[in-house]
Amino acid sequence: MIGSLFVTGPAGTGKSTFCASMKEWLIKNGYDAAVFNLDPGAEFIPYESEFDIREMISLEQIMSEYNLGPNGAQIVAADLLLENLSRIESIVEQFQDYYVIFDTPGQIELFTFRHGGPILVDKLSSGKAMLAFVADSVLASSPSGYISQKMLFASVMSRFYKPMLFVLNKTDLVLESDVENMIRWEADTELLKDAFLEEKQDMVKDYFSSILDAFRDSDMLTRLFPVSSRDLTGFEDIYSEMSMFFKGGEDVDTAYRDD
Repeated sequence: MIGSLFVTGPAGTGKSTFCASMKEWLIKNGYDAAVFNLDPGAEFIPYESEFDIREMISLEQIMSEYNLGPNGAQIVAADLLLENLSRIESIVEQFQDYYVIFDTPGQIELFTFRHGGPILVDKLSSGKAMLAFVADSVLASSPSGYISQKMLFASVMSRFYKPMLFVLNKTDLVLESDVENMIRWEADTELLKDAFLEEKQDMVKDYFSSILDAFRDSDMLTRLFPVSSRDLTGFEDIYSEMSMFFKGGEDVDTAYRDD
């Protein structure tokens, strides 16, 4: 494959819809793209997948066999996914001239905070991996919500240490001025700090000021990628980042490579 994008983030941020829209945008613009669903607990996926882990792993069967509830079954399923890595790798190898998008489990801790997550990324990507952390623009439109999602972004980065994109999804659900505020917060820590202190006047200011200073000093605040999965806006910027990392900025027309 040309490169892979592993999509993660908190539940409810629209990760699967983002995957569907990313694939649609790539294909519309002449690039070959595939989506692999790695979430055995997904009840519905809004895209046609080239691979679906649910065909290998059944949560209902795990619950019955191990006498577990849904949460326990999800943990066992995450471990079983690792046992099937070689089979999944063999399928990935069929998509040599593709951008491959991996839709990770809806519960972020099953992918990010268990030991198998980094192993899975390294094995399936062959070293050609980026991560897209999908945040909810409605929550992030408040300073405290923005900081909370940025802290989770930082924790994901600490686990994988791969190139990461902070993707602000659902921008069609907030005002344009809210998006502009978030872009300014990302660019200027002091603006974010002032907005946060105005919102949370009674909180321990020194603690959170130190966190924001750490974000600034560690380059954790870099660039924001606002997108609307519904309107297909913002995906060109994400593709540009992927192209720059995987191909040094070379615009590869994969759909007609054989013509």
